[in-house]
Amino acid sequence: MTVFITGGSGSGKSAFAERVAQSLAPSGAPAHGGAFCPLVYVATMPVASPEDKAKVERHHTLRAGKGFVTLDKPGKLKDLPDGGQTMLIECISTHVANLMFNPENAPADAAALEQAAHYANFWTETLKEELKPILHREGNTIFVSAEIASDGAIYSPETEAYRSVLTAINRYLVDNCDAAVEVVCGIPVRIKGELPC
Repeated sequence: MTVFITGGSGSGKSAFAERVAQSLAPSGAPAHGGAFCPLVYVATMPVASPEDKAKVERHHTLRAGKGFVTLDKPGKLKDLPDGGQTMLIECISTHVANLMFNPENAPADAAALEQAAHYANFWTETLKEELKPILHREGNTIFVSAEIASDGAIYSPETEAYRSVLTAINRYLVDNCDAAVEVVCGIPVRIKGELPC
């Protein structure tokens, strides 16, 4: 099963996503001591400051005892487990920023992509290609993302390109996942599909 979960900052989407992952995890498999862990948490946040480190440690503490093995993936989402595990990817909004704003990932022909629309289209298509195999992996996958485009404000061209790409990727995931939920003030609101919890 594939699940997309979104919500604003502090909405409770992370805690809800963990509950969904735990409810979907294969039972009867060893957690950390065996060769297979049924719950994998893919953390996309890079640690670039003491504040980042404190946030990551807080999240590790909140997940303690829940059976997750954490994979830190602040770059491209590659070499992910594909053996039937339930995998929670947190979060797509951070992942999009990681790729778009890392100079090492700049498109080869940057001059041809000077206009913001072309730049956003390049990243939208690049991310769709990256996510496509993850959508079809063996096992359950939960994608967590943020809702950032509803404030009505206008930002710098770079930020507007990011918002455009993230909105397109969120829509792509909603279209291609079995279920989608928006968490509002801790309350999950179903967009499509059914969840076991």
